[in-house]
Amino acid sequence: MLEPGIVIPTTPWESMWNGVVRWFGITDAADLSEALPNIGAFPAEDMLTAQELFVDVPTDAPTDAPTDGDGGFNGDPVILGLQNQVFKFDGRDGAWYANLAIPRNKLQWNMQFKQFNSCPADANMFISSMSLSTELSSNSGILLVTTPEPIPECRENPDIVCLGDGTLHISFDGGKSFISKPGDYQYASRHRIVAHNTFGACSRKWHDYDISLNQKQALRDGGRRATVREKKPLQLLLEKRHAMIEPKECQAWIDDRTKQDDLFQQRGQWSTLYIEGPLVSFHVEYRRSDWFDKRCDFQSLDAWMTSVSSELEQTEWQGILGETKQKIYHSSSGEQIVSDRSQLLRGQDDADYEVDGPYGSSFAALQKQSTKKQHGFVKNAITSVIQSVEKSVVSS
Repeated sequence: MLEPGIVIPTTPWESMWNGVVRWFGITDAADLSEALPNIGAFPAEDMLTAQELFVDVPTDAPTDAPTDGDGGFNGDPVILGLQNQVFKFDGRDGAWYANLAIPRNKLQWNMQFKQFNSCPADANMFISSMSLSTELSSNSGILLVTTPEPIPECRENPDIVCLGDGTLHISFDGGKSFISKPGDYQYASRHRIVAHNTFGACSRKWHDYDISLNQKQALRDGGRRATVREKKPLQLLLEKRHAMIEPKECQAWIDDRTKQDDLFQQRGQWSTLYIEGPLVSFHVEYRRSDWFDKRCDFQSLDAWMTSVSSELEQTEWQGILGETKQKIYHSSSGEQIVSDRSQLLRGQDDADYEVDGPYGSSFAALQKQSTKKQHGFVKNAITSVIQSVEKSVVSS
């Protein structure tokens, strides 16, 4: 607001409509320009996405903006696939599921579901624990778990700062021991995790992951980052500020942390973790329900990949997320299937992806024959190409 009563808007009208039109299925750049002629006048990070406007509604046309979720899971849990798919995975209370399984012992990414009965019946399942392991060994991975109440050490000693006020814990030895303090930790071979409590405005939204520059064909368009470099914790916090919930409000908090160098001394119920390795890196956001509003008392882990090596990207991926690496097309329309779980996943039942504990690697969907789906993919892809050629011929 300027004198005398002049109002200068901070958010373009196109920002809201960007998410709306994408939710309706308009994702092509030319179609977007026709629907929103002025969209090119504003930065992409100023555009609201379909996921931000319709957080609880799986869409048939997720946006391809660089701040969208890609390659991970939301605590609800909603799976955001590797090819713009968005679908709900219900799960079972207490069960562990294979989210990503890469053969030859390269990576196993499992997640545990937990039911919170104070939440609405159709939205009471959250991801409360997760594990990442290489060489399928608990000695070469990490385990993140949550507890309903703070552990005694964090609750009884006011001088100790703990992750999530003592409800988030990290294990480097397969669950034999845990640490709950913020810090910069090295583990296994060339692996690192930076964990700190987060001011709510600085908590990250979903964003795309990067592929090493030596990978010629990027999985998706957009800016790409080189292989993992050792960065200071505050540098990690400063990266991709446009993906924060409230970047402007967060900036003052970041400035204070930089000035006082006290990132690991911050208390809070929400936490951020950066997990870095030579093959893949992850971003994890831990969130809890509002302390003053317990109508839905939950604990949730949102996690997604932030960088993938070319070596890993070129391998075959299995698991809930892994099966979204390849696009699946409608046999009749030739359009990509993005929200029909029954068509996107090989296993028709959630139980097909259950594993035996945080480090389990065997699950039923891994054994199922995928020949039918592969044949359907090839057939539908050919159909889509033929239709595109026919349209081009007619338009010319």
